[in-house]
Amino acid sequence: MLFVAEYDLRWEDVDNAIAKRLEWSEHMPEGFRFIGEYIWPDHEPAFRGVAIFEADSVEAVNSFVLHYGSTLRMRVHPASDVLSAIASTTGQRVPSKPMHTRRSQKRKKPSS
Repeated sequence: MLFVAEYDLRWEDVDNAIAKRLEWSEHMPEGFRFIGEYIWPDHEPAFRGVAIFEADSVEAVNSFVLHYGSTLRMRVHPASDVLSAIASTTGQRVPSKPMHTRRSQKRKKPSS
């Protein structure tokens, strides 16, 4: 299942958060896989970020959250890709590839 974790990081926790992120690669349980991680500077708290990940069990999600403990203020949400969510909501099959519209044909310039 896909999840999004939003988090805040204070200046006084930066070193601990870096250490915990580097340790996570060694402690990551089976069934947990990062899809992407993004962080940006903010004024207060010092940083904000998101981690997009897949986990096949609640234990894997809990392991991730508990690993960081109070270092990060984290909110985890189950997520879905947009096309799957549309299909689930509408009950209609949604094409997996973007639909292309036909380009209007340009008129040829008259030859002189």
